[in-house]
Amino acid sequence: MPRTPRACEVRGVAPRNPYAPATPRPASVARAFRSLQPAHREILTETVFRDRSVNEAAVSLGLPVGEVKVRVYHALRALHNALGT
Repeated sequence: MPRTPRACEVRGVAPRNPYAPATPRPASVARAFRSLQPAHREILTETVFRDRSVNEAAVSLGLPVGEVKVRVYHALRALHNALGT
C-alpha cells in the first residue's frame, strides 16, 4: 500500500527540522546590522549586499585581500552576537 505524502511534500516544501536553529526575521537582522560598528557595516555591505567577491571588495575599499577576509570574519561574528544566536 502506498504511503500518504506529508503536507510539506504535497506543497513542495522540505520538512522543517525541529532541532535546527530558528531563522532570524528580517527586521531582527536589520536591527542587528544597524547596531554594528561602521567598519563592520561597510565590509558586509561590500561583500554581502553588493555581492562582491573578497577580491572585488578589496579593490573597492583599497585594502589587501587578507584584511578584507579578517574584517568579514569579525563583522559576521559581531552580527551573530548582535542577533543573540
